Amino acid sequence: MRRFPLPAALLATVLSACTPTAALMTYPPTVKPSPGQSDVVTGGIAFSSGGLGSAVTYGPWRVKGAGVHLTSAGDGAWTGTWSGGPIRLQSSQGKLEGPGTRLRIEQRDGILAIQGQLGGRGVDATVSRKRFMARLDPAGCTIDLASAGDGTLTGPIGCPGSPGKGASAATGTLTLQGEAYLVPEVLLPQFVIALLACLP
Repeated sequence: MRRFPLPAALLATVLSACTPTAALMTYPPTVKPSPGQSDVVTGGIAFSSGGLGSAVTYGPWRVKGAGVHLTSAGDGAWTGTWSGGPIRLQSSQGKLEGPGTRLRIEQRDGILAIQGQLGGRGVDATVSRKRFMARLDPAGCTIDLASAGDGTLTGPIGCPGSPGKGASAATGTLTLQGEAYLVPEVLLPQFVIALLACLP
């Protein structure tokens, strides 16, 4: 069979469609919300496993829920508390950074990819409306959830164990509420903060 080379322009288009792009951050419509607007909620994420659960909601100016409460400080900065301590995170195109935190956020093929360090903890995750996969270090726990319909993803969670502690396995459920179901077309970094704050 005779083979024909792809024109350079067409080849570049094909390759660019497969190349991850740095996700654009979504700045609030105004630096300070109008009276009564600071608590506006547009999306939420809930995670449960083994009888335990957590939930976080978010909007243009605020992320609030299980162990996290951050508000927009303008210019891509988010300040507040996380896991009981103060924190300041700075977002820019494709990045979320802060003390012990350096995350790369990319969009590709209908998927949002999150990779790097969060508070010194390794994170490698991809999320879409149909699937959520993650590896969390240093424990090496893995999560692989598939869509069960209506914004709910469910599947196995496994941790390899450590000396003196055996491996563990459970079923996890992730629920995408409101605009979170539109991932990867969501508010950023709000969605990423809410998702990671929910995980075990």
